Amino acid sequence: MFDLRFLCGGAFMLNTAFIDDMSVRRTCARQCMIKCSLDGEENSLQAKLVSVLNEALATQLICVLRFKAHDHSGHTLSSKGDLDKFIDGNQRERFNPAQVHADRLANRIAQLGGIADFNPPCLVRRDYRDYMNTGSLPDIWREDLIAHRIAVDIFREMVRYVGARDRETRQILEGILADEKQQADSLAAKIASLVNRDQVCRVAV
Repeated sequence: MFDLRFLCGGAFMLNTAFIDDMSVRRTCARQCMIKCSLDGEENSLQAKLVSVLNEALATQLICVLRFKAHDHSGHTLSSKGDLDKFIDGNQRERFNPAQVHADRLANRIAQLGGIADFNPPCLVRRDYRDYMNTGSLPDIWREDLIAHRIAVDIFREMVRYVGARDRETRQILEGILADEKQQADSLAAKIASLVNRDQVCRVAV
């Protein structure tokens, strides 16, 4: 578990819509894996894997929507300096991997004989406006960091569930898990850098 106190340092307002969505998705994924574990032989391994992979797909699609919303709403940031840092942070390099992961999951589902579930109501019901953020850059990055930590939790459990059942599926999930960890570490470093910069500025004043 990550230390939420680190994320809550300083005064900021979290837009909890995205965090709530990811928390709901974690619950859905866990319930799905429990159900698959309890299912008898009437449900094939392929069917169980498809069910788990569709939960993974939903998780990545929610992230894609969030990152795209950020990319197209950078002008709402509270300061020009934040906007410059936002652009320097290569925001598009964050939703591109999520989109690639979503495509890999959908392809694997098809290979297993299933149907990738892109039906919007099967994702978390959320007004698109709830994914917009007019706060500061640290606020946005903190929200994303929390979501990445939740995603790490989701995919770690999925990797453990798949285990030795299906090597190719496990490799796909492990790749997403590694990317989520890397994204989380990168965001944590950026947040720490901003916090340190602000502390230096206050001391200088």
